[in-house]
Amino acid sequence: MYKAQPYKGSVEEQSQEAIIIFHGSDKAGGATEDLILKISVEGEVDQFAWVVPFPNEPKVAKEDAKMFKEVHAYVEAKLASLSRRPSKGKFEGDAAPAAPAAAEPAPVEVLSRKIVGAFDVAVVRENQAGALNGWLDKEGYQSLEDAEDVLEFYRKKKYVYACIKVSDAQLKKSAATDLHPLRFTFKTGGRDGIFFPMKMTGLQKRSFNVNLYIFYRAWLNDHLSKYGYEHRGFVRKFRDWDTQQCEANAGKKFSAPHRDHYLKDYAHHFPTITKLMQKLHPGQQYYLTNIQARNLDPEDVRQWKDDLWVFPYYIDRKFIPFDARPGAVAAATWEN
Repeated sequence: MYKAQPYKGSVEEQSQEAIIIFHGSDKAGGATEDLILKISVEGEVDQFAWVVPFPNEPKVAKEDAKMFKEVHAYVEAKLASLSRRPSKGKFEGDAAPAAPAAAEPAPVEVLSRKIVGAFDVAVVRENQAGALNGWLDKEGYQSLEDAEDVLEFYRKKKYVYACIKVSDAQLKKSAATDLHPLRFTFKTGGRDGIFFPMKMTGLQKRSFNVNLYIFYRAWLNDHLSKYGYEHRGFVRKFRDWDTQQCEANAGKKFSAPHRDHYLKDYAHHFPTITKLMQKLHPGQQYYLTNIQARNLDPEDVRQWKDDLWVFPYYIDRKFIPFDARPGAVAAATWEN
């Protein structure tokens, strides 16, 4: 019998924890993602700063930290209640897959800057080698040491950075800073690839863990082909399945769990998640997959050819995900 584990924040210290809600598209560049990052700070909060890369400019919003405890409780309750193996569903995945730049862009373009809850969040694009660190120093963010190879990778891809620090107003208001999650909503630039930034984490010194809760309308590729997340060092802890009473391959009604046969007995575990889904994507249905990676070596991650891209469970093992094909947004890892 599975013994439910208590929630202790992230998997361990030195962890990254995120909730991802992904919507693929049948058109190139049409996919969208909500990436909710749990903010963790070591040391003094006035020394805290994060720089997070994104394929396109995100919209940033404050979210409730309770959702991480709730999604953990849901997964643990489902695992504890398993009396048989899930049925083997089959998912096909997706059926099919700005303004002009200035003549001489600034070395660092500030696309937006605002206070989001406890944080000062600036979204910028680096256009000139070495310019980002100068801007970070000037604006009171921590600079990125020995990072030019990683910054060059993102600069060539024309990615943007969300630069995050605790706001001055929050520091003056209270020593006990409310480190709530931040939600970043953005276009991935592709069709079927679920994005999570990893290469920037390769700049840190100690090994780290990653814990991802991914909501998507189908299952995700684990090891079905070389594009599965297990080949990137991740393993699955949990994923939803279909019972005999469920509509096959339809996902679960997380925005209305009391009307979902699979979820109704577990709805009390995740009221904040339900409110989030009602706010962002009412009526949409998802399967939740929880994947984790432990003791990742920063230097190894730094050498990755791209960030983490997770793909749908295409039942044809020879099928190449749209975003992994030559010239697509996630092609770099498999270019050879």
